[in-house]
Amino acid sequence: MQREPGGASKATLDSVEGKMPSGETRAQIRSSADYVELKYRNPANLVAGKFASGLALFSLGLGLAEALMPGKMARMIGVNEDQSGTIRALGLREIGHGISIMMSQKPTPQLWARVGGDAIDLAYLGYAATNDNANKTRLAIAAAAVLGATAMDLAGARMLGSQDWTMDKVNPKAPTNVGQPSARQPVM
Repeated sequence: MQREPGGASKATLDSVEGKMPSGETRAQIRSSADYVELKYRNPANLVAGKFASGLALFSLGLGLAEALMPGKMARMIGVNEDQSGTIRALGLREIGHGISIMMSQKPTPQLWARVGGDAIDLAYLGYAATNDNANKTRLAIAAAAVLGATAMDLAGARMLGSQDWTMDKVNPKAPTNVGQPSARQPVM
């Protein structure tokens, strides 16, 4: 395998640029912040990581709305305001999911936990629909929204689960320690 200046192989440099041997392209790295975010991970994981970060921000926003305005959220989804304690608890769970996703380098288990949380939300909405005072139309809309979020969570969890996060030698420009490909200097 032919080496380029700095000790990185042509295949390694192509991988960093997003080129794959099969001719496909992967996620492109656009800034040095992307390299910092990648650390030792494969550049193809950048898309999956950003998708998970987006889901985490959505989770934090929804959780804050449910935790800080449970009565308004209860009315919005079509249940009585006396359910505000349950709505607040669901919001705190959402906040926990968002924080755990943001704090993890590979949040696959956290996204699967979000899928489980979505199942809890759907079960709650199904139970709330049995109440005669509930607004069935609003509950159906809320259930459709939760199903949409569930689809996104499933897609994110599958995307993260399918990525190889162990390829630490693919990104030669990432911060490294001595002995890593980017720390090697050409022999003079």
